[in-house]
Amino acid sequence: MEKVFVSPMTYRQGENVLWNHLEDILAFGQKGLIVTDGFVYQMLGERLYQKLTKLGGEMFVWVTEEDRPSETFDYIVALGGGRAIDLGKSLAFESNASCIVVPTSAATDAPTSRISVKYRNGYFEKYSYYAKSPDLVLIDTAILINSPVHFLTAGIADGLSTSIEARTVRENSGVNTLGAAPTLAAEAIAEKCREVLLEFAEEAVEANEKHIVTPAFEAVVEANTLLSGIGFESGGLSIAHALHNAMVSLWGNEIKGSHGQIIALTTLQQLRIEGREEELARYQTLFEKLALPNFYEELSIFPAAEELKKVTELAFSPEDGILRSHSPATKTNVYKNLLTFRKTREI
Repeated sequence: MEKVFVSPMTYRQGENVLWNHLEDILAFGQKGLIVTDGFVYQMLGERLYQKLTKLGGEMFVWVTEEDRPSETFDYIVALGGGRAIDLGKSLAFESNASCIVVPTSAATDAPTSRISVKYRNGYFEKYSYYAKSPDLVLIDTAILINSPVHFLTAGIADGLSTSIEARTVRENSGVNTLGAAPTLAAEAIAEKCREVLLEFAEEAVEANEKHIVTPAFEAVVEANTLLSGIGFESGGLSIAHALHNAMVSLWGNEIKGSHGQIIALTTLQQLRIEGREEELARYQTLFEKLALPNFYEELSIFPAAEELKKVTELAFSPEDGILRSHSPATKTNVYKNLLTFRKTREI
């Protein structure tokens, strides 16, 4: 089987990296669009717009709460969290514009990938796959250090799922998100992501709480974004993300938790489904320290047994990770183990 590895064209990380590389953004053309939400525009977007305009850029802004623009642009700057990044990547790749991603938190590994997630009214709908990866990713840790800690811990959970799912793909000769076999490089990156997060997660959270950029914080940010982004895309997804998508397909906004917080729970579920109880115990302990969910109820979900049967069915979609990773998990085994993550055993 063919192996495929992808990554962003350029990745830059450090304090003030956004403001130090404005010329790199302008190098993609004359006419640019900043895609962001209203909150981030007030916090950061307006300043970015003014600076790029002052340097000679013909700049426009799409605040995502408003209608999508119909014009074409040389480049798109996706600024903000997961939704703004997904919308910005979608617009850039569909219009053949260059794509620059500037996240405002380290909550997910979306910034580096050529994938976006589409939701409808809060419910998971599908993945969208694009022909190329972002051209430039700017990770400004001076911005990220001031984001709420729960964003960082959500990203840690998402990052820790990466090696667990990539391992399942590797052990069962599955395929990655590109429909190909993972490379040795992707496997090594996914494993390095795990090592960094297990070593530095708690130190990074402490740094975030104190708003001080430290080597541990820098390392965890890189693991959450670059290592996990490459690791999941080129290494492959499996049970954890399939269960996440199934939950969001079924319950949508009823779930009180972010992507990474849901992934925390489904990562634990994958470990139990695969019979890795010793590893599961280690992650449960860490997630408790990081205030990440260990049970459905911590996401304000109180599932009946019949609902968990629906989650199981949805997770076995041909487009999702269980089947693509060639996991040996069966529907019976998955359902049986999902039941153990309810504090209330019968409803």
